[in-house]
Amino acid sequence: MQDYTLEGEEGRDMMLLDALIQLKEKDPSLSFRRSCREGVCGSDGLNMNGKNGLACITPISALTQPGKKIVIRPLPGLPVIRDLVVDMGQFYAQYEKIKPYLLNNGQNPPAREHLQ
Repeated sequence: MQDYTLEGEEGRDMMLLDALIQLKEKDPSLSFRRSCREGVCGSDGLNMNGKNGLACITPISALTQPGKKIVIRPLPGLPVIRDLVVDMGQFYAQYEKIKPYLLNNGQNPPAREHLQ
């Protein structure tokens, strides 16, 4: 595990993803995933101070505790590829098995949407 120090702007609470991007500017070898920056895609999932969450919607202030460092780790239970990047193959295989989406009965789609 490696320690990084980052100075934040006074009065500005940045998201953890913004902090990671600033750290990557200092250390280009740091690897992590990111995509939408809106909490939709889930690609920036991390373990932050022992709790899993999304870096793009987690403010630094929610992680800061007096006298303690913020500890960021890759998602637990998945093989680590590099730094904070994990192999999502196992997750997607399980996702495919449970089919968490709507399935139609095999007929062609209707000309109009289904009203509820």
